[in-house]
Amino acid sequence: MALRDVNLIPPHIQTRMILNRHLAFWIGCLMISLSLILSFYLYQKHIVLAKKSAFGNLKDTHTNLGLKIKEIKRIQEEVEKLDHQQAVLDTIITGPLCWRIIQKISEIINEYTWLKELTTGRGSEKDTRANLKLSGFSSSNEELGDFLIKLSSETMFRGVLLKFARETILDREKRNGRDQEKVIEFEIECELHEI
Repeated sequence: MALRDVNLIPPHIQTRMILNRHLAFWIGCLMISLSLILSFYLYQKHIVLAKKSAFGNLKDTHTNLGLKIKEIKRIQEEVEKLDHQQAVLDTIITGPLCWRIIQKISEIINEYTWLKELTTGRGSEKDTRANLKLSGFSSSNEELGDFLIKLSSETMFRGVLLKFARETILDREKRNGRDQEKVIEFEIECELHEI
C-alpha cells in the first residue's frame, strides 16, 4: 500500500504563501542592496568628500591668504611712501622755508626767463636732503645762462644742474591771430640748503 500525501490546504492559500515567501526574499534582498548603497553613499559623503572639501577649503584659504599678503604689501608701500613724504616735509620745514625759496628765485630770475613749474622733494628714499626742480622757458641761451650763473652763486642752492635745454616754439595769443615765438625750454635741478 502506498501512502499518498493529501494536501488539505486550499490552493489559493498555498499560492499566497509561496508568493509571500518570494516577496519576503526579494524584499530582504532589496533592503540589503539599499543598505549597501546607503552605506557607500554615507562613506563617500563623510570621508571622501570631506577630504576633498578640506582640500578645497585649503585652496580657498591659500587664495585668501595670497590676497591678504598683497593687500598688506600695498599698505606697506603706502606707509613707506607717506614716511618718505613726511621726511621730505620735515626736511623742507627744518630747511629753508618755501617763501624764502620763492623770494630768492624771484630776486635771481631775469625778465626774459620765466618758470612754469617749481617742485621740491627728495632725491631717493634714503636721501633726506631736499631737492628743487625748476622747469620753464627763456628767450635765449644767454638769458638762461645768466639765470644759471646767478642760481649757482646763491648759498641756498647747491649742485645746480641743467637737466636739459632745447629750443621749442611757444604759441602766444595776439589780437589778429596767433604769434609763434622760438624759446628755450629748460629743466634745472639743485639741492636746497639753509641760509
